[in-house]
Amino acid sequence: MFEKILVANRGEVAARVARTCRRIGADTVAVHTDGEEEDVHAQACDEAVRVGPPRTNGAVPVRDSYASVAALITAARATGCTALHPGYGLLDDDPTLARACEAAGIAFIGPSPEELVLYRDRFSIRHAAFDAGLRILPGSERPIREPSELRADVEAIGYPLVIKPAFGLGEPNVLPTLDSADDLERAIAGIEWEGAACYVERHVDRPRHVEVQVVGDGRGNCVVIGDREVSVRKDHRRVLAESPAPAIDALRSGAAVRSAIGAAAIDLALYLRFRGVGSAHFLIDARGSFYFLGFHPLLQPEHAVIEACANIDLVEVQVRLANGEPMPPEVPRVAPTGHAVQARIEAATDPRDGRPFPGRADDVRWPPAPAGKVRIETGIQPRSRVQHDHDPVVATVTTYAPTRHEAVLVLDRVIAETRIAPLVTNLRLLRRALNHESFRACQYDEGFLDRVSANP
Repeated sequence: MFEKILVANRGEVAARVARTCRRIGADTVAVHTDGEEEDVHAQACDEAVRVGPPRTNGAVPVRDSYASVAALITAARATGCTALHPGYGLLDDDPTLARACEAAGIAFIGPSPEELVLYRDRFSIRHAAFDAGLRILPGSERPIREPSELRADVEAIGYPLVIKPAFGLGEPNVLPTLDSADDLERAIAGIEWEGAACYVERHVDRPRHVEVQVVGDGRGNCVVIGDREVSVRKDHRRVLAESPAPAIDALRSGAAVRSAIGAAAIDLALYLRFRGVGSAHFLIDARGSFYFLGFHPLLQPEHAVIEACANIDLVEVQVRLANGEPMPPEVPRVAPTGHAVQARIEAATDPRDGRPFPGRADDVRWPPAPAGKVRIETGIQPRSRVQHDHDPVVATVTTYAPTRHEAVLVLDRVIAETRIAPLVTNLRLLRRALNHESFRACQYDEGFLDRVSANP
């Protein structure tokens, strides 16, 4: 096992990673900016080291601290860390950080730099999925770099379509659906073409987004741990997650679809010789047909719903595989039960850039969290500050119960009894979503929460 791990992140994810590392016997080092010495994530680790310049006027920018590869490597070296865990977000998918770790002789707990380059290339992954036998949506066959190429692809594929960036991990913030030539010309006028690349893909009407959690050892062994649905989102940002995926359970052929989508995820992971904890992403249409959307080779915030149902620690699995250990024996024996629901509590965001409005949480109160039933991961405490370049997520709350109905009721109670002030958050919106008849009936899609918030 790694002796000492630098947790190269902040907030709730850093505290969550540190908890597992401590349990399995690895010391942890937190990074923090000037003035954040008492923050939750800094206190969760065995040691803490400052990154970034001293604070002068205002807060230290994230780009000079948590998102500075040089600062993170310097911190890891100075504290004698043998490994670096990127958490999720910030630089977790940046090949530059993985490459710098490799050059410094520090193990990066995630894919290799070359693998990250591959996973960030959406065309390479689309082709890999097709070669592995997965169904992909009709779309561009190469990156589009100028308007004439975009017009040609639209003419060949036909409306309706969406435009997406060609590179990057996770779900891109897609442009509005293109239904006509007028939509296309407006989209072309809004794209900054210099140095950019995009592609078009057939639009799926009112889709549901399902992810299959996989664990691979890179040696020909791959296991599905469960599936989750992340269709409830606001302005493309995930808000609620559930496991198992109601989109599958609601189908008459749900058992067959779950088996097929799990097999597809394994086929792709084996084709990629994947090692680590990752997830294959799919869109499901109203008929139950599923289409490959992407592959994420790292930990994601929604991993907690999988852990709750499968009774497994995915961070531990991730660390052990990165340490060169074989597939942990408990992984193939996983048999998920019950239902888990997760809510992301976020600071209010600026609609112009999706970043949080700066604010302070002087009053932070959580209700009781019975072990095994309620899990609260948070990066805030009384007097915590949120700045504009932070991730807007201040906490995730995950509830588990034998049935979906019970898990939703418990989550609604926890959200109702949570207090975070005067920081403006989405607590009210979460309660509206959890109590909406469409959500309770599992009859929702990716546009559900935007419609709810538009009609208060």
